Amino acid sequence: MMSKAWRLLGFDAREDEGDGKKTPIPADVREVMLLRPEIEMPLSVDTNIWPSHFLYYPHFRTVAREPPLIETPRESGSDFWLNLTQMRRVLTENGRTAILIAVELLAPESITFSDFASANIYSATEPVDVLDRSICLGFDVADSGFWSGLSNCGYSEAERAELRPKWQDRINDFGLLKSEQDAIEFRELSDARVPEHAPFWVFRLSRLPDL
Repeated sequence: MMSKAWRLLGFDAREDEGDGKKTPIPADVREVMLLRPEIEMPLSVDTNIWPSHFLYYPHFRTVAREPPLIETPRESGSDFWLNLTQMRRVLTENGRTAILIAVELLAPESITFSDFASANIYSATEPVDVLDRSICLGFDVADSGFWSGLSNCGYSEAERAELRPKWQDRINDFGLLKSEQDAIEFRELSDARVPEHAPFWVFRLSRLPDL
């Protein structure tokens, strides 16, 4: 069996509920998309669910938001910032407050771009590890494009009836899976349930300490 380890992909700045910048998902949408639909503002690696302050790949696309997303330079990293100090500086220069997170991927040491299409798997972060005093928010399951199988691949009525009793207690109040083992099991479920997005991957999200 191939051993796997956590790999730090990088850092991001996400919208902060406390600042009123994270909009609750409508109840009818939550009923279809979430196994715990009472969570109005779930967290996720998926920026469609938990929006970022940054626009990655600005040379390929634009996204209209208010306030506008901050365009990232190409050297910052392809999907997340590689240098935390630089990310903090750009955020401050633009007058933004945010929840700063580290995103880790559970993957074999031998992973390549053909397995997981993000240049971040080849790049070193600064710092190289998740900071001390960071708080683990939970675990998400998503494809290599960071589309969440947990909160952004809607459930049919039959799937909701079957899966909610089995998974509600394994999802925390942030809308993320509580443990690595839960996430591994949910990844296998997602591969079978949503084959068009397979293979899915396991991510660990940690909130970084304030300066």
